[in-house]
Amino acid sequence: MSRRSAPFVAPDYIDNPTSKEGKKHAKVLLSTLQDDIAQFRDEQFPPDILRQIRDMPIYEGNLAEVQAYQQRWQPLLERAMAFYPAANLPPDYLPLPASLEIPQFIYHVQRLHLTKTRAKESKSFGSVGALIDKCGDYSAEETARMSAVFDNDDEARLVAHREFIDLRAYVFCRDSKGEMMEPERVRFYRTGLIVHALPDFKVVDSRQTPRKRRNDAYNNPIADNGVWKIYRKK
Repeated sequence: MSRRSAPFVAPDYIDNPTSKEGKKHAKVLLSTLQDDIAQFRDEQFPPDILRQIRDMPIYEGNLAEVQAYQQRWQPLLERAMAFYPAANLPPDYLPLPASLEIPQFIYHVQRLHLTKTRAKESKSFGSVGALIDKCGDYSAEETARMSAVFDNDDEARLVAHREFIDLRAYVFCRDSKGEMMEPERVRFYRTGLIVHALPDFKVVDSRQTPRKRRNDAYNNPIADNGVWKIYRKK
């Protein structure tokens, strides 16, 4: 199944973390962490002790190799966990945000299934100005149609959709009894994926035949600038 990321929490070592100054301090520390991660990635990614899978930012190795590479990342992982303490913990096992660009480590992997899926990015707006600021310009006629939505309903919202091809890996692992578990759907292109490959590890590559996106509940956009299609939110 697809997963959202773990929520941000200001670390306990910050004075008054819920105050304005505390939140500002937390953002500075998080920005410093992101800079340190970026520098470390330049030096340590791609991994020099693991093997690349296809042309993807996916690397596999045996247990000792993957553990050794993860140990290099451990200081940064621990710093990240201070901001996202729920990451990879039950009951939800939510990952760290992809924006951190820390590789995802998955162990006891028997099979990878690489796929491309037609998907869409979605944003919601309460004003035409905010929408144009994020999505770009539209014709005068389209702008008028969008404005009319808010003129007639103070509670109205506009939703913007942008289609893209979503690259994913379905990761099949074995549990402690050796039984195959339900696959985990992972977005990996931004972070990279590190897998501990079991004997007879297999890669199934279905990227040449993108899966069809599910039927969209929205039709007949009121505006379309070639990138973002705009609808009245249902």
